[in-house]
Amino acid sequence: MSGNGIAAGIDVAEPRKGLDLVALAGDRGIVHKEGRLSLRDLCERIAALRPAVVCIDSPPAWATAGRSREAERALAKLRISAFCTPCADREAHPFYAWMRAGFAVFDALACDYPLYRGGPVRGFAAEVFPNASAVLLAGRARRAGESKRVFRRSVLDAQGVDQRALPSLDSVDAALAALTGRIALDGGHCAVGDPREGTILLPVPSPQLLPQVPFAAVHGRRDGR
Repeated sequence: MSGNGIAAGIDVAEPRKGLDLVALAGDRGIVHKEGRLSLRDLCERIAALRPAVVCIDSPPAWATAGRSREAERALAKLRISAFCTPCADREAHPFYAWMRAGFAVFDALACDYPLYRGGPVRGFAAEVFPNASAVLLAGRARRAGESKRVFRRSVLDAQGVDQRALPSLDSVDAALAALTGRIALDGGHCAVGDPREGTILLPVPSPQLLPQVPFAAVHGRRDGR
């Protein structure tokens, strides 16, 4: 495992759309960006980059029971909505194709980057949620009429990441995932959820700080991933 300070972020989509990869150095400069990757190509890029942490915008597996995981319910208490990960009895539904693609990414990297469940992040593959990272870093939710693209790019700008080099919202989300990992490598992170079914890595130092952040609902709609 590399001792470098690179954090890799992966935006997951169903196989026909491919995977986006953005890697950030310790100074938050972009050292690699690429889209529409196959799983095989992604694994080759990760092997070449040897990042200190890999952050993936996807659940790692189905919920152990019920219609959601503890991590998603924890975010809901903060009025940050995420698509719920049900137990495996729904896995055949076409909507969950992107989740199955995410599961495959975690599985493919597991030998070198086991699933993060809490504590220091170096050497792990962690689930992240770019919308939650953006909201936490901005200290607010998107405003009415403010697009995901504008909001999330503004967060990257404020955090010193050159969002102008990112051609799409998928690449922006991969960069937010990498930024979350870069912050975590410096120790400014926490995680929510049950470690047995997967935790979500967040770019704030303590769960006790989360209820103090002034959130606002966005038209009462779910923001998704």
